[in-house]
Amino acid sequence: MLKLPWVMKMRFFDAHSDIWYNVGMRMEKGETNVLENCHLPQLKEGKVIGVNAALWTKPDSKNPSERFIKLLGARSKELTKIGKESEDFVIVTKSEDIQKAVERGKIFLISSVEGLIGIGKNLNFLYTLYELGFRVVSLTWNEENDLAAGCGTKDENKGLTNLGKQAVKIIEELGMVLDVSHLNEKSFWDVAKISEKPFIATHSNCYSLCETPRNLKDEQIKEIAKRGGIIGISALPRIVDRENPTVEKFVEHIKYAANFVGVDHVGLGLDFSDYLEEFLNKQSHEKMSTKDLEDATKLPQIIPLLEKAGFTKKEIDRICFLNFVEFFKAVL
Repeated sequence: MLKLPWVMKMRFFDAHSDIWYNVGMRMEKGETNVLENCHLPQLKEGKVIGVNAALWTKPDSKNPSERFIKLLGARSKELTKIGKESEDFVIVTKSEDIQKAVERGKIFLISSVEGLIGIGKNLNFLYTLYELGFRVVSLTWNEENDLAAGCGTKDENKGLTNLGKQAVKIIEELGMVLDVSHLNEKSFWDVAKISEKPFIATHSNCYSLCETPRNLKDEQIKEIAKRGGIIGISALPRIVDRENPTVEKFVEHIKYAANFVGVDHVGLGLDFSDYLEEFLNKQSHEKMSTKDLEDATKLPQIIPLLEKAGFTKKEIDRICFLNFVEFFKAVL
């Protein structure tokens, strides 16, 4: 059980943020101290106590493996700068790191890799990622790679490859957590068939409310819960609602999942894009954001909406931070 030595009216854990990707991109442009300058102010204002910070490699990069290595290097450089005793952050590699961060009132960062296109067929690199401190891994982003088929794959018969099945075994043996967000349906069920440990969807919503391949169908939600996993509900607009994404509709996804499998299997995996706009595309900020939930600073305003939806204070705490935090404390 997480011990909370300080009193806060609100606190949040974000199960998916592209922080390490953003750090790498900004450092290439000459910026320094990206965590403190770009991310810390918003996280503090939004009462965020912890983040699963993702490193993502764009699939259409000219050389994904080279790009992946460059981003890894940027992350390591940033970690070296903030040091082991940062005033603001604790880097998590084991469960006691989480409790240490909470006791000291610091923000803790769990590191994840979003899609393994960067390692190609080299499964031995999974051991390197573990040694570098990564504790959450997804096999693919939207694309099809050497390990699995992502949700953007047109051939619905494609799923995990034999190499992908080996990767699942290694990930679980190392004690890393498997993230099934972005997998296509066939790959998801292939994972469910061979995995032996709980797996999570760090940033996926409910297909029944928004019909897109990025979201989870009811049986998938049920399977994650049955295995002891958690679904992180995302603020990414195109998976909240395809026509009019709002914070109210975001809360509807939380309510749907909680009513379907129970509050203990629902959390937040926001996937905010406010600080990625200039690096990803030329769309306006509004098109990349769910209305009234554009960034971490807006998180506190979901509390009254959750209360209005009928959740108790205890249930809101579980959704907003406790479920994911206790999950990671148990498995790392």
